Amino acid sequence: MLVNMTTPGAQRLDVRALSAAVALGTLGALTIMIVPGFVMLVGAQSGLDDRRLGFVASWDINTTAAAIGVATFLIARFNWRHLALLGTVLIALGGLGTAVSHGYTPIVAARICAGLGEGLAIAVSFAALGSAANPDRAFGVYLVFGLSASAAVLALLPWLQGGFGSAAVFVGIAAIALGSMTLLPWLPQRSPASASSRDGAASVSKELAISGLVGVFLYFIAQGAMWSYFERIGNASGVDRIIIGQAMGLSSFAGMGGALLAFTVVTRLGRVLPLIASGTVSLVSFWLLRGHVTAAELVIAGVLFNFGWNLAQPLLSGVCADADAQGRVVVAMGCIQTVGFGMGPALAAVMLQGQDFSRAAGMSAAVLLISLLIVLGGLKMQSRRILAVSTLP
Repeated sequence: MLVNMTTPGAQRLDVRALSAAVALGTLGALTIMIVPGFVMLVGAQSGLDDRRLGFVASWDINTTAAAIGVATFLIARFNWRHLALLGTVLIALGGLGTAVSHGYTPIVAARICAGLGEGLAIAVSFAALGSAANPDRAFGVYLVFGLSASAAVLALLPWLQGGFGSAAVFVGIAAIALGSMTLLPWLPQRSPASASSRDGAASVSKELAISGLVGVFLYFIAQGAMWSYFERIGNASGVDRIIIGQAMGLSSFAGMGGALLAFTVVTRLGRVLPLIASGTVSLVSFWLLRGHVTAAELVIAGVLFNFGWNLAQPLLSGVCADADAQGRVVVAMGCIQTVGFGMGPALAAVMLQGQDFSRAAGMSAAVLLISLLIVLGGLKMQSRRILAVSTLP
């Protein structure tokens, strides 16, 4: 289920505020959502090898994570609209900078600029969505819209890149960022509960907090490593770029199915069985992506990849939410998962042997398995503690 982050005194976001928050969050997370397509664009423009492309993606995503962490403190002190404005400007500058850059160093510099803006955009979006009277529903709208938008973008990217070139696509992203400024007046200026005191620490379950955060960190390393190189794996195997784009688009649509399934089954089955199922699906996807892949294998792997990923995400969020009623662990999770996702491409880059991705796939499979074992271990310890407390006289 989605995490309930309702705060006392929260007000219902109107349609315009919700639309602005969803659009801003999707803009901020776009690089993460379409990272295989992003790698394709940068690779086509710059000619960088696969190893350096992985490092470019990591710089962008890790900068985003750092910006989210800093913004956690800024949103309580500054007008959200001003922070969002700064974020969109930085995204636009980063897009334009990427469009005119061809070497490794200038591209990294441009993506650091964009990553700072992306982090601010995500932080303000999540703060606004979390201030809704029913944040579960607000985040649900964001999830469905974001996955739909990323699926459409991934499907169109091969045509856009082939017809107009990578630079034109990055200019287009910059234009979208500038255009999104028209929505910023619809955002709340601050949280309705920002003036409320939150003295008194809530009880934190150390078992769930540690296992949840460590598990999420490792889980997103595995996902980031394979998703970042998804397009390159297909390209190395000679799969047509149009089919690669269709596989990435279908993959995002499959992710919506995984998320919806998680919402449906968690109340009846709990988290353990769905987490095991998601891990099994992901491992099969990784197995299909090792070595030479056919077009059919790439499509199947893409569908399984995002289905398993988005089946697990709400469950992992629920574990972190249960660890701390005040939501501090969930906030930390947002930063940690972005760091993990950013580290994934860099670790995979170190494992590459030419255009052979088998070692990277094996590393990702092992890391994902360890992450789920850690989370399941934390859930088991928590269950034992609850059982022990309930049997006290």
